[in-house]
Amino acid sequence: MRPVFDDRGFTLVEVLVGLLVGTLVVGGVMGLVSLSLDYRRRVEAKRDVWPVLEEAAQEILVDPERFGEARVVLARHPDRPEVAVSWTLLESGGLASPGGLELYRVLLSSGGSALELELLGPALE
Repeated sequence: MRPVFDDRGFTLVEVLVGLLVGTLVVGGVMGLVSLSLDYRRRVEAKRDVWPVLEEAAQEILVDPERFGEARVVLARHPDRPEVAVSWTLLESGGLASPGGLELYRVLLSSGGSALELELLGPALE
C-alpha cells in the first residue's frame, strides 16, 4: 500500500492548479475592494454636492425669477460654487395659470449630480 503523503513533494500540475485557484481568489478579493473604494468615493462626492444643490434650490424658491438664469452662484457659500440651471415649460393642458405664472420643470446640476424640481414662475421667453 502506497502512503498518502510521500517525500517527493508536489507535481507541476498541482502547483499550477494551486496558483490558478489562488490567483482567482486574490483577483476576486481585489475586485471587491476596488468596487468598495469606488462606491465610497462616489458617496463622498455626492455628500459634498447635495448641500450645494439644495442651497441653490432654496435660492430659486425664494426668488423664482432666478431660475431663468443659466447659472446660479451661491454667494453665501464659502467656495462660491456655480450651479447650472436648465428649465422646461410644462404643458398647462389649456388651464389658465394663476397670476400669469407658468409651471416649469427646473434642473439644477453641479459636480455630476442633479436635482429636479417643479415650480410656478413668471413667463419666460
